[in-house]
Amino acid sequence: MASCTWRNVPLLDACSSLTSDGVQLLEHIENEERLVIITLMGTSSTRTRRCELMAKLLGQTEAAIPSSHDESLVLLASVINLDDEFQMLPLSPKQLVGVFCALSSLVISCFEDNGSPSSLAPYLPQFQSLFQALTKEFALMEVFDMLPQMLSIDWSTDRSLGDMLADFENENSVCIANTLARLVKYMNLGICYPPGAVQMTFDDFTGVQATVKRLFGLEMTGEMFSALLQNVLVQLLKQEPLDFGSAWDDHVEDKCRGLAEDALNTYVDCVHPAVLEHPPIEFDALKQLHEEIWRLSMDIYHSASKYKSARYRHVRNMLKSDIRSLYETEVKTLTQKSRKYCQEVRQTLWTDLFKCASQRCRSETFTATLTAIQDFDKYYAEKARGPEKAAVLRDFYQHEAIQAFYQLEGAVIQQLSESQTKELRLDLEKDFNDKKQALVEYFKIEEAHLRSGMVRDLETMQKMHEAKSIRANIDESETRRLRGEVSELKRQNLEQQDKLIVLEHAQNEAMTQKSVLNTQVADLEAAMQREVINRTELLETLALTIKAAEEKEIELNKKINDLQLEVEKKTFRVESELLDLTQQVRKTNEEKEELQKKLNDFFLKVTALPETLQHHFFCLETAHPVDFAGALTSFMS
Repeated sequence: MASCTWRNVPLLDACSSLTSDGVQLLEHIENEERLVIITLMGTSSTRTRRCELMAKLLGQTEAAIPSSHDESLVLLASVINLDDEFQMLPLSPKQLVGVFCALSSLVISCFEDNGSPSSLAPYLPQFQSLFQALTKEFALMEVFDMLPQMLSIDWSTDRSLGDMLADFENENSVCIANTLARLVKYMNLGICYPPGAVQMTFDDFTGVQATVKRLFGLEMTGEMFSALLQNVLVQLLKQEPLDFGSAWDDHVEDKCRGLAEDALNTYVDCVHPAVLEHPPIEFDALKQLHEEIWRLSMDIYHSASKYKSARYRHVRNMLKSDIRSLYETEVKTLTQKSRKYCQEVRQTLWTDLFKCASQRCRSETFTATLTAIQDFDKYYAEKARGPEKAAVLRDFYQHEAIQAFYQLEGAVIQQLSESQTKELRLDLEKDFNDKKQALVEYFKIEEAHLRSGMVRDLETMQKMHEAKSIRANIDESETRRLRGEVSELKRQNLEQQDKLIVLEHAQNEAMTQKSVLNTQVADLEAAMQREVINRTELLETLALTIKAAEEKEIELNKKINDLQLEVEKKTFRVESELLDLTQQVRKTNEEKEELQKKLNDFFLKVTALPETLQHHFFCLETAHPVDFAGALTSFMS
């Protein structure tokens, strides 16, 4: 088989596989273009007439006749160019016939005398197996939408295709599953005969059946056709059973993966730049952005993918998992950037503020240090960003602030003498206590955050210790109780063993009685079985007698009806003959009366003549007397 072209591009190669150029053509058809496929199939002896008929309907001067003996024809066109684009594409592998039926809007089966109805859709084995598998996997309405319209062309001469189909259906009543048969019944357009088809145009012949193919609620595009056919060809190359449902699921998964990738890229394009901003954004802002872009990405996926398949939900779940993983990665990145940025702010601010505080005079050193800490807290709150803002501030109070007070204390001790220290100690302690109290109050907010977690942990540990002690007490009391129960159970066990011995004796006696009763029951069952057999034979005999009587009655009724019909026919014939005879008798009587009148007139005329003339009239040419009949004949003539 030579390669087939469509739109001047090689579409199918010699093995009915899509070429690379054909795949590129189908995948780049504009979105508004939808495909119409018509499949013609039949025996090898009809392939020439199929091609000639389609060439005549399409207005082509010559028909491209396939070289193989078992090829079908596929007519492919876009809805936009139905009049110009229908192209005959020979199809070789028999395994693909059922698949092309599923992809077609109209399936035309050609039949002749030496063919078999099993080569027609829907009796074609590939057609039945494919759609029966689909009825098990998908809803009936989805399978019904995929069924093509089916038309048969009858080229037989001796016996009509309708009669052969009726006999074939009677002989093979289970050739199509009941569910599939109910669906196919509504898609069968009947039988067409070549003399009428030759007089039609292609539009008149196909009619409204040449419409866009719908698969699982979607109109078939070039990309969908290419993907499904390639998936089926892969199954064929792997020598796997053809599974149209799996091919559809693979196509849906490929499409949904592309849509999911676009949605994921949208999420990355929106969230990742925000994480890389300088200074870092707050965690709440990132969380809000994540939720908004999450909804946007899922909306992009849902709005673009309208496929009916379990793979659609599978890819959606994978998209959700990928977005969660990306979000966790972005949170870690934001945390690292926030810690780095806040540590830089902390180091820069504290270096400048502590340097200024160190340059103050000795009497203002403590006040300057406290002011520097307060200014640091203020400026840090303004400049610091990100989720690590509070953690870095806690580290500052645990390290730099305490270290500053230690340095301040050492400097004061070095600068003041013992006497000055003694005089100022009370004032400093008082001032320190006041400042310390103020600073402690200031630190309580931060301390509360640190202690709340410790309190919860201590409460949990306390509850755990209490539960452990309660469990130990319960276990000890439970052990004592169980020991008492074990002793009681041992005593009861001895009593039960004694009772068991008594029951065993009683059981042996019961077994003996049971064997006797079983023997009696077996005898009764055998007797009952014989009775049932006798009654069954009697019923069968009566049924056969009744059936024979009914058949004899039917035969007698049939003979009675035949006799009644024959009697009615003979009665009608006798009545008709009697009516004819009655009319003949009436006519004879009328003629007799007329003759009697003429005879009377004749005798009157004869008697009026002289006697010599009477003698001369009757004896003119004869020597013997003339009888009355002869005279009458002469007179009448």
